[in-house]
Amino acid sequence: MHADKGGHAGAPVIVFIIGLGIPLLAAVVPLAPLGMAPGMVALSVFALMACLWRERRLPLPDPLILTGLGLFIAWTGLGLSWTGAMGRALESWAAFLYVFVPGLFFLTALGRLAPDRARQAARWLLPAAVFGAILFTLELIGDQPIQHLASPGKTDLNLERDINRAAVLLALLAGPVSLLMWRLGQRVPAVLALAGALVLTMFSTSESAVAFLLALLLLLALGYWSVRLAAGLVATGIVLGLAFCGQAAQWMTRAGLPQAEWLPASSRHRMMTWNFVAENLDAHPWRGWGLEASRVIPGGEGIFPGTLNWPVLPIHPHSLFLQIRLELGWIGALAAGFLLLVVLRRLTRLDPSIRAMAVALFGASILMQSFAYGAWQAWILCGMLFAGAVLALAGRVRGPS
Repeated sequence: MHADKGGHAGAPVIVFIIGLGIPLLAAVVPLAPLGMAPGMVALSVFALMACLWRERRLPLPDPLILTGLGLFIAWTGLGLSWTGAMGRALESWAAFLYVFVPGLFFLTALGRLAPDRARQAARWLLPAAVFGAILFTLELIGDQPIQHLASPGKTDLNLERDINRAAVLLALLAGPVSLLMWRLGQRVPAVLALAGALVLTMFSTSESAVAFLLALLLLLALGYWSVRLAAGLVATGIVLGLAFCGQAAQWMTRAGLPQAEWLPASSRHRMMTWNFVAENLDAHPWRGWGLEASRVIPGGEGIFPGTLNWPVLPIHPHSLFLQIRLELGWIGALAAGFLLLVVLRRLTRLDPSIRAMAVALFGASILMQSFAYGAWQAWILCGMLFAGAVLALAGRVRGPS
């Protein structure tokens, strides 16, 4: 996301932002959240092809981030040799290559976009964002009429997962879209957009989306007061999460929280799973069990006694930190931690107009992933990248005309 004073990234990039960004915002987010992954990958690849065609070169990302990403991909690739879930692990490792690599270059290209082109793209993207929010509202208050019409065979569980994923994507994009409005001089709509997203997610069943937006607002407020303090808090959370996630999970069990009736059943189930994962961290402490091995941990296929058939380890631990430690070990935790910290460092060096939002978006995403979805799920990783793309676009807009 290097800022380039000349803003040489030109029209071809904008063509792809407009041509693929609108469907992402207007249709994929509320109706087909799993489509975020192929949509974002296509957007990144085609935009970079346009850069190569026009400029005969690619904009180079931050060398430290490239190094961190290379170390992470190398270690997870090495772990393919001992994982017990080779097929799924190979798919996830390939996804790291085709999601993170073009995504990183794409964000870098957006950071060099000419301000007039950025403004042009924003004027196309904002109506699409409003349209997407309207579609999500209709799905939420109308018991998903479009999903029922398009997929009559879906179960209630699948429909709930769809609306929850859509709520998370809406939450991820709310901050960057609001900032884009603010940068265009639309101050009242910007505040209403962020507040409206919070209200909508509160009416959904997605606790993850609500927690994300609350964390975003808190970090944003702290970041406007002191970006250094907000970034320090996020960095501390990353280090402590990777170092002490196992101990924290076992403390929850000793404190009796999994049996606390006042907690939601989903939270109690997660705590039981986290304790099981913590008990398996020491089996392969340094190398881990291997990428995606959460799916095949011995005993993970069982059911917790005394529960309503709660699986011991349902596909993944529902915790970024525990999944990294379980599958990648301490070495993988060091690689992942280094990557996260150098990304955070780069965010603190962005243009002051977007710096606080960038740190808040990053920190809230990590917090959400510490208890929500699987660490390697492509749709949510691409949702975060797309939110970063809108943020980078906002950084190139030079205020109201």
